[in-house]
Amino acid sequence: MRSTAWALCLVFVSGCATTLPPQAFPPTQGIPSLSGSYHVVRRGETLWRIARSYGLSVERLAAVNRLPSARQLAVGQRLFIPLPAESGQFLWPVRGSTTAASHAIAIRAPSGSLVRASRSGRVAVATQRLNGVGKTVILDHLDGYYTIYGGLEQLFVSPGASVRQGLPVGSLGSRSLHFEVRYGVEPKSTLALLPKE
Repeated sequence: MRSTAWALCLVFVSGCATTLPPQAFPPTQGIPSLSGSYHVVRRGETLWRIARSYGLSVERLAAVNRLPSARQLAVGQRLFIPLPAESGQFLWPVRGSTTAASHAIAIRAPSGSLVRASRSGRVAVATQRLNGVGKTVILDHLDGYYTIYGGLEQLFVSPGASVRQGLPVGSLGSRSLHFEVRYGVEPKSTLALLPKE
């Protein structure tokens, strides 16, 4: 498996064209027992922007946090972010402006944005430096598919770890996320495999 992961890494590099870590907080009183994580509201964030960055509707985020009004957010407030239901389809790893290349896509999102596993899988590669891409995570979805998350500022996973769909694998800095889906070493049309926005 290790040699396959590094071979995939080499193929990926040869084909390239081109803030805070999550914290575990105890559940607060009244929050349903769902799987998820917490988001701490930063200056200038809106409920709409936070919901969009996690692939949720504003209504769902407000309901799960029992918010009477979307306008009542305070800097430092913790919002519970439920994980999406497990699915076999690929999800957007982060929300932002997207540029599509031949197979991969680049997603520009605010610095500190969490990059989430597009599907559940095992970490095949988590490296601090991949030529031309920087810090990169490659997930093996154990069905022949791999997803590649390049240009990360921070890595939150290590090789061999199991990662559930929707959980963070890293965060962004000033670079765009380089995201691609492969079947074995064959690049797939990444944008076509993601849900339409």
